[in-house]
Amino acid sequence: MRWLIAMAGALAIGATADGWRASVSSGVELSERDGSLTVGTGPAVDLWPDAARPLAGAYGIRATLRKLGGRRHEGYGFLFGGRHLGTDSATYSYVMVRGDGNLLVKKRSGAALTVVRDWSHYAAIRPDDAEHRAENRLELGVTPREVVVRVNGTELVRVPARELVTSGIPGLRVSHQMRLEVTGFEAR
Repeated sequence: MRWLIAMAGALAIGATADGWRASVSSGVELSERDGSLTVGTGPAVDLWPDAARPLAGAYGIRATLRKLGGRRHEGYGFLFGGRHLGTDSATYSYVMVRGDGNLLVKKRSGAALTVVRDWSHYAAIRPDDAEHRAENRLELGVTPREVVVRVNGTELVRVPARELVTSGIPGLRVSHQMRLEVTGFEAR
């Protein structure tokens, strides 16, 4: 099944496409096949499962993220602790990897963005190949005390939970002008 969140407004902000909601109303293409979600972006987008419930306390998020195309310096990954998603007052934390092997941890509160851990290079993150493709398994372990980020089975960073927003909806964050395939997305 394939959907285009169109400029004509067929789907408004937060509308459902393939069981996912999007933070923008145009320029995002979603398709689902055999349990994989493929995302094509024009603008950057936040996505979350239509049936997602807020998570709090101890939980984990995991998926295999396969970059199919896009610029090397554009990131993709998970959002968590999401509240008021798809609005100007959205609040959440996010972790992203990018094609040069770097990782970022950031927090959003409305229009304010706070860098919690700036882009840093890690050998465990598979960089883009010559066709701007890469596959990375991203995992977050969230507890009331800390958030542990693992990529391809290797722990990369621990962040005290007090520095982030951790209670809320989980989902995906994908930068602009990218194609990404997500398999095995699990949050519980």
